[in-house]
Formats: sequence, structure tokens, C-alpha cells
Amino acid sequence: MKGRIVKIISSSYFVEADGRSFCCTARKTVKNELKLVVGDIVEFSDDEKVIEKVCERKNSLIRPYVANVDICAIVIALKPAPDFMLVDKIIVNCLEQCIEPVIVVNKCDLDKIDMSDYIGFKIFYISALTGDGVAEFKNYLGNKTVCLAGQSAVGKSSLINAMLGQSVMETGEFSKKIERGKNTTRQTSLIKCDDFYIIDTCGFSLLNVIDIPPENLRLYYDEFLKYSENCRFTVCTHTDEPDCAVKERVGKEISKKRYDRYVAIFNELSENRRKKYD
Repeated sequence: MKGRIVKIISSSYFVEADGRSFCCTARKTVKNELKLVVGDIVEFSDDEKVIEKVCERKNSLIRPYVANVDICAIVIALKPAPDFMLVDKIIVNCLEQCIEPVIVVNKCDLDKIDMSDYIGFKIFYISALTGDGVAEFKNYLGNKTVCLAGQSAVGKSSLINAMLGQSVMETGEFSKKIERGKNTTRQTSLIKCDDFYIIDTCGFSLLNVIDIPPENLRLYYDEFLKYSENCRFTVCTHTDEPDCAVKERVGKEISKKRYDRYVAIFNELSENRRKKYD
């Protein structure tokens, strides 16, 4: 049979197939070939409930570690304070894997966040508490698999509950003392909601950009592309080169804050390359 891994606990793989759920194990040869993750399409024996094969993935993310994703919804909120460096890194990872990134600003019943750095991105303003904007977000996800990613306590589990119309996910409180939330999602799982799937993930505050050449980072910033053709150099990283048309637009058409984060990510990739080959 062929199905999809919806949850993993230790060495047990819960596979959904033909509207049923199966608790499977996996052949050592399969596990030795690659790490099985939530979202994997697998073939398993109906009688022994053993995974025999993992079908080719169309994409995967390392953190959160999931496969075969259509949309990654990056959830942020006024509290805890948004980590826009994390947002930018997730966006780069998504684009590298051909996953559509969208930004979900939750807790808008408190106040909205200035998202002017992200002109051109699909942004949803919602409140999981009041339900405002949730229906619009759900309609956008039709027949897709969406991964919810972001810091702890931004309301990912609350958003899932709001979309499902029932409390199936544990939610946590935001701690004013430490300015962060308690991580209530302890394992990654895939949940069916109407005609789409949701992958809930553990909250996190740190993320490394996928291993790409530093000079290719510019290709993941659409706001750079329409100006880069006027740079002096054909391959311009938009960092130290003279006569860079992109740098000339920083603070104008290009957000300075987002550009500064781009430079920081570029330097991180450059340092990683240096360490790798030194």
C-alpha cells in the first residue's frame, strides 16, 4: 500500500492511507538510506505494516524537518517580539526548496505589526483568538500541504485549533519574565483539515540557512532583481562591490532593515564556506 507519514514517535511511523491510519515500522535498509520524516510518501506491506520504500520527495526542510510541502506559513505575532532574521532565513530555505512562503501575522486583536519590509509577499493578518482572518487563510490552503513554522508562543497551535473549529492542540502561555513562550508542540505531526493538510512543528528561535553558495543568496530576494541588471558586475553580491544598483536603492525602494539582514546572512554563508574548505 502507499500512504503518507503523518506522525513519528520513536521507531513507530503512523501512516495514513485509504482513509485509515496504520502504525508501521521500517526496514533497516530504508532507515539506513535516509531519515524518514513527516510528510514522506511511503510504500508499506498491508499485512506486516512495514515500510518498504520511500517515494522520491519533491522537497524537504531541515528545520523543521518535514517533506513534500506546498506552502510554509511563517507565523509571527506582536508578542513574543518578531525575529525577522528567522523569518528571512525560513524564506530563503523555502524558496531554495520550491516551497511557497507566506507570512501569517497572528494576535492582530492586540495590534498589527509593521510589515513594510515584506512588500510583494503574501501576508495574512489574523487573530486565532477572535477568528478574524482565519477563513481567508483557510481558503488559500485548498488541496495543499502547509507547514506552520515560527517561534514558540506565536499561536501556531491556537491557529490550528481555530481552523479545525475544535481544541485538538495544546496551547502555551507567553512568559513576560523571559519574553518568550513555552514550546507545547513536542513532535511534528500532519493534521487533515477540510481539503488540506497542516504540519505543526516545534517552535524554535535559531535556524541556519541551507548550504547555498553565498553569491547565490541574492537570487532569493525578488526586490533586488529588477535593479541588479544595472550593477557594474554581472555577478554582484550587492555587498562590497562598487557601482551596485541594488545598494543605491537601499532605504528607498529596498528596505534597509531587510537589506542589513541579507548582508548578515551573506556573511554567515561566507564564513561557513571558509570553515568548510579551510
